[in-house]
Amino acid sequence: MGHKNKKNSKLNHRIKQYFDGDPFDVGVERVSAETLSEMFSTLGIYDIEHSKEVLVKAARMIWSEADAGYRSDILNFFARDNKFYKLDREKEPNLDRSEKIDAMLEELDASSEEAVLLHDAFMEVRSKKISVAKLESKLKHIRFEQKRMRLEKALDGIFDTDDTLEFNASLHYILYGQSFYKILTLSTKAYGDEYIQNNEDDELIAKISDDKEKIVKAKQDEINAFIKNLPQKHEYLTHKEIATALRASPPKAKTAYPLIKESVLESIMSTALDVIDMELHDEELLVRIDHNFLLPHSDINHNYILELHIELNGLLQDIWESKTLNFSAVIEDAQKHQEEDFLLALDDLVKECEHYATLLHLSDKELHKKVYVALLDRLGATLNLTPKIARKTVRTFVRDTHDEIIKKQRQALLARTIRDFKNLFPIARDMRRKLTLHIGPTNSGKTYSAMKRLEQADTGYYLAPLRLLALEGYEGLKAEGIEASLITGEEQLINEDATHISSTIEMLNFDVDVDVCVIDEVQMLDDRDRGWAWANAIIGAPAKEIIMTGSSNVKAAVIALAEYLGEELEIIEFERKNPLTLLEFPISSKDVEESTAIIAFSRKDVLRLKQDFSRFFSVSVVYGNLSPEVRREEARRFREGDTQILIATDAIAMGMNLPIKTILFSKAEKFDGITQRNLFPSEILQISGRAGRYGMKEEGFVGALDMDTLRIIKKNFFKEPREISIPFNVMANLEHIKLVSSILEENSLSEILKFFVENMEFNGPFRASNLDDMLEAALIVDGFDLDIATKYHLACAPLTLKSPYIVASFESYILALEKKLPVIYTPPFLVGSFAGTTDELLRAEDMVKEISLYLWLSYRFKDYFIDDEKARQARGVLNKYIEESLQQSHFVQRCRICTAPLPTNSKYSICQSCFKKNYTGGGYRRGKRN
Repeated sequence: MGHKNKKNSKLNHRIKQYFDGDPFDVGVERVSAETLSEMFSTLGIYDIEHSKEVLVKAARMIWSEADAGYRSDILNFFARDNKFYKLDREKEPNLDRSEKIDAMLEELDASSEEAVLLHDAFMEVRSKKISVAKLESKLKHIRFEQKRMRLEKALDGIFDTDDTLEFNASLHYILYGQSFYKILTLSTKAYGDEYIQNNEDDELIAKISDDKEKIVKAKQDEINAFIKNLPQKHEYLTHKEIATALRASPPKAKTAYPLIKESVLESIMSTALDVIDMELHDEELLVRIDHNFLLPHSDINHNYILELHIELNGLLQDIWESKTLNFSAVIEDAQKHQEEDFLLALDDLVKECEHYATLLHLSDKELHKKVYVALLDRLGATLNLTPKIARKTVRTFVRDTHDEIIKKQRQALLARTIRDFKNLFPIARDMRRKLTLHIGPTNSGKTYSAMKRLEQADTGYYLAPLRLLALEGYEGLKAEGIEASLITGEEQLINEDATHISSTIEMLNFDVDVDVCVIDEVQMLDDRDRGWAWANAIIGAPAKEIIMTGSSNVKAAVIALAEYLGEELEIIEFERKNPLTLLEFPISSKDVEESTAIIAFSRKDVLRLKQDFSRFFSVSVVYGNLSPEVRREEARRFREGDTQILIATDAIAMGMNLPIKTILFSKAEKFDGITQRNLFPSEILQISGRAGRYGMKEEGFVGALDMDTLRIIKKNFFKEPREISIPFNVMANLEHIKLVSSILEENSLSEILKFFVENMEFNGPFRASNLDDMLEAALIVDGFDLDIATKYHLACAPLTLKSPYIVASFESYILALEKKLPVIYTPPFLVGSFAGTTDELLRAEDMVKEISLYLWLSYRFKDYFIDDEKARQARGVLNKYIEESLQQSHFVQRCRICTAPLPTNSKYSICQSCFKKNYTGGGYRRGKRN
């Protein structure tokens, strides 16, 4: 490196001899463009423009940046012949700067003072850049500035850049009994450099002085007029504030109207706007106000600070002239610009987030909601969605949705895994099963035939729709000398030597294979809430032979299931054994005969009808809210003749064999959990079939208590029942729930059930079951720290969600399980031996349901629910209490407000006194306080 620098130094020294001792950078300026072009050609460089300026610049760059080789070539070019290259000019003598300026001043007519100023002006300028022309131009400028200074002194003012003269004038203010003078800065017209240069000082002073006088007079007239036009009572300003504003107004302002003190101005603005703060500038007022903006695709009103840029002169004019202040246009314009800019930025942000979350298939509302969660805290009280905020929001959005996207991917995998529903029951799939369907009307022997085949089998399963029927099936098997076990939700009578099991359908064990399985009341496939249990049983029951019994409208549905399963199906059709006659005319209450069952469709109606008919008959009652034991006892009393008539809901429609001669409908409509509707033909036939049971009565009759009801019964009695439609509801069992939980890494049962209902698509004729009740129970259990299996068992519990009493008990039981504490059963306290009111009866019924819940849990969590025997004893006491209550001739109805007795069979739940007090006069009208 040292050798290279030494060589370059020698070349730099040698090149000076060709430029009269100047270095290359200086000397090359005097070389002609023609010679420089020749030099570049010699160096092999041809793409340089031929302008002198560009050639010189390029030569300097090559000399300074090139290596020694290039420098040697340039030196050799100039060394060929010292006379060879042409010079634009010879080297000027190297004079001192001051000497050069003094020499040039001899050509100019400059005074000694001007000479000093010129020397000062060129003090920092390089000698060679100084010329006579530059000195002459500067001298002209100096003389013009001296003239302006003389004029400014004579006129007591200052010339501005546009050659207007600014001067101070004393102006007189007289208002509200006050008199004072104030200095204001005024300006003349612009005179221009040429005008000032071409006129003598005296002429200029006279002309501009005259202009000043006119301007002062005009300003004084303007002030006088302004004060004269001020109202005696100003809209915004007090007399003191007006005088203060005029006194305090600065001498020089950019507004045509006097400035107002900032605090006073803020007070005035607050009368028209909700001002947060404001800033006063020379020509505008910046006001910040609270504003809100309804964010797109949401119900979020985002509060932000809106900045209003208000033109100050116009605002002052409106204030001084007491005009109404209206900023709606300013607000609308500011809002439009801020919100339009925000919406454009938001649209870009949402599109970017949507790209990351494509797999989630979010609606616009869902997508925006997630974006707002990540955005709004960063946005603060503004709509300024900067690129930096957008980048941070996207990063947060991606982070927050990452787990959800992974979960969605797992859901897709899961859906593919269990799409073919039949494969979820491997034991059934490994068996060569035969399906047999017994169809026919009620009282046709289809269930009797199926049970006989079950009794002949070495091993078997009877699946009943109700606990009561499961108990009857169990007792029937035992009566035939068959070792059997009973398994229901709340009761398990296990026989270690049992070859047969009688159970409710939901309790089917898919891991125990048998020879024959009877699935009773298979038309329940169509049930909105429980249909999944029948579908699961038909698909997955591990039996060599599956016998299904049901009404004829299930035929097509079972054929579709058999085709999906690829299994053999035999259909056996049965005919009714006894005739069933539809009565032509309604039967009045006084003409009702013994062995009649009167059908209602609510507990309230059953108890009301019992009140009516208890005057003439001994009555048994059956409705869904009664425990199986009470229903069975009530049925026994009717069967053995202890009571003359039966009043029941459609709870008797399945499997209850009773000596009913006549079925009479009190109504032909029911509430099905969703709507109040007329009975379906299938429901009418199922209920009617309870009349004239084979072996009990020779013939059955069907009618109604009134003509309107009978018309609906007649219209539908002979109609073919509606075919049960597909797809069928299916539901995952515990093992499936565990599979979903593990794949989704999800411990929330409600989320798993929602996934099953909303996302599952099946290859066969299925859809995920309606699980409203189970979902509601799942939401309760998800509030506790439990494993997924425990949550599933709890959500399957027999839970009456409409009863606050039972829900409260349920939650207390879950809490005990969470804390791993034993649950002691405390028997209820009863007053008297029977209920005096329907509410007391309902409370006792709920107590029995609570015991059923306790016993159900005791079979699954034996270590914690330790008082099962005490609970059974309490159930016996409560059932007896309910039985005694039902055998009373009537219940006392009481006002729900004051508990006073109501008239027998009152249509209302409050007394006349409470109605007058609370719903008329000074109390409530139509449910609203006056």
